[in-house]
Amino acid sequence: MSSAPVFFFTDFSTRGPYTGQMEAALLSASPDSRVINLMCDAPFADPKAAAYLLSALDAYLPKEAIVVAVVDPGVGGDRKALCLNKGERWYTGPDNGLLAVLATHSKKDQIVLRELDMDDYQSISASFHGRDVFAPVAGILAQGKMPPCRPFSVVDMVGASWPADLSQVIYSDGFGNAMTGIRAANIEKLRGVVVEGQRIDVARTFSSVPPGELFCYENSIGLIEIAVSRGSASRLLGLNVGAPVRLLD
Repeated sequence: MSSAPVFFFTDFSTRGPYTGQMEAALLSASPDSRVINLMCDAPFADPKAAAYLLSALDAYLPKEAIVVAVVDPGVGGDRKALCLNKGERWYTGPDNGLLAVLATHSKKDQIVLRELDMDDYQSISASFHGRDVFAPVAGILAQGKMPPCRPFSVVDMVGASWPADLSQVIYSDGFGNAMTGIRAANIEKLRGVVVEGQRIDVARTFSSVPPGELFCYENSIGLIEIAVSRGSASRLLGLNVGAPVRLLD
């Protein structure tokens, strides 16, 4: 039986040896695993914004996927390390809110949560648990085994009380399109959004508006996104992660 595919979701960027070292640690534990870089520019040091992005990406992963999620500004501190099972999919990462939206806004019978036993890992770097804990754990899971862990309650997770939607910008892509943490399920009833004092109307897609015009729409992962046809909304409005977004419904 082949190993399950492993996806990396991090804020590491493409610079430095960090992603490569995580791949090496994973392959040491599971040599047959296929590694896919799902995202290496998640919101930097912002587990809350990253949590809503990770939750939106969940539906587009293979059902047997294993995800190593590392946006971990508290690495080396007293935050816990977790394994989360959602259906047949596994996630592993820090208990800093990064996995909370997945856990708290899914059906309860889909979720199994475990706290990793950190004492089982030797020679852990204080600053790189992605390599020394989470990647090896993913390798164990990819082999169909369980790492040393104990039950953990979803209600005790950091971020357990966060809402299902986050009314702010959570990510700006390379085109300057600004994703929000708001699901677009009811966008047909929405008149638009207000960001930085600017009203932005709803459109279906880029070709629906003239070049240079601002609009918001349902993006490919089901979130409300702010864009400019053939331009950069982030640059035009000066948007950064955390910018508040108000709905006009």
